[in-house]
Amino acid sequence: MRHLSACLALAAFAACATAHAAPQTLTAEVGDIAFEAGDDDIVLVPLDDSFALSAATKGASDWPPPKTRIDRLAISCDRFQPGQALLLDAKDFARSTCDVRFELGHKGMGKDPEATWTLDKGASGNRFEITRAQDKHYEGRFTFQLKDASGEAIEVRNGRFVIEDRQL
Repeated sequence: MRHLSACLALAAFAACATAHAAPQTLTAEVGDIAFEAGDDDIVLVPLDDSFALSAATKGASDWPPPKTRIDRLAISCDRFQPGQALLLDAKDFARSTCDVRFELGHKGMGKDPEATWTLDKGASGNRFEITRAQDKHYEGRFTFQLKDASGEAIEVRNGRFVIEDRQL
């Protein structure tokens, strides 16, 4: 009887841990790159009134890891309220509490990216919007201007996401 109870508890935990309403997606055009992240490659972490959203090239979390290039996009800012819509514009991203980073070409664990772009805080087109929020599920869009250390610009456009807060 003890073994049956333990098995049932383990099965219930596994079902809860893996049961998600819909797969997560995040897509964007980053310069001339069609960036797409898959369900297991997207993480939303709400932190009090702020959030961190990170995504990697679809398949990046597979085992064995892909031998192809892995790109990463990270967005963080404040003014986040769980379960609510959100609009962040250029004024919000000009503040030091908001950041965006795109890394091109991780080719293995612990290796440096081929190139890195960070948020151009002076760009007027920076925008992140949660257009639909229901419980822990969020949908929205984004666009950003990024630049590398030498000032070379790259545009992130037509960004779309369907994500879920999967933190316990």
